[in-house]
Amino acid sequence: MSGDTSMMLVHNPDRDRYELWDRETFMGLVGYERDGDVYILLHTVVEEEYGQQGIARLLVSLVLTRMRLDGHKIRPVCSYVRRFLTRFPEYQLLVAAA
Repeated sequence: MSGDTSMMLVHNPDRDRYELWDRETFMGLVGYERDGDVYILLHTVVEEEYGQQGIARLLVSLVLTRMRLDGHKIRPVCSYVRRFLTRFPEYQLLVAAA
């Protein structure tokens, strides 16, 4: 990953996902379903060429920060998001009550 990136998180509600882009280059996504006001986070996918570079962690942190700013709750189904929530408990407040 070069030092002159201009990464941007894009919400793509038509495809039920948040996407991470570096200019014109797609880097990864977090897919979801909606259950009322709760976002069920289903999977995190990072393009293979960006693997092992911290992109998944960046993507999930951006998505969860966006959810927090927008006042949304989540239900983490994605195993990566679940591990992320264990490592960064400050995001636990986003998890919807069972």
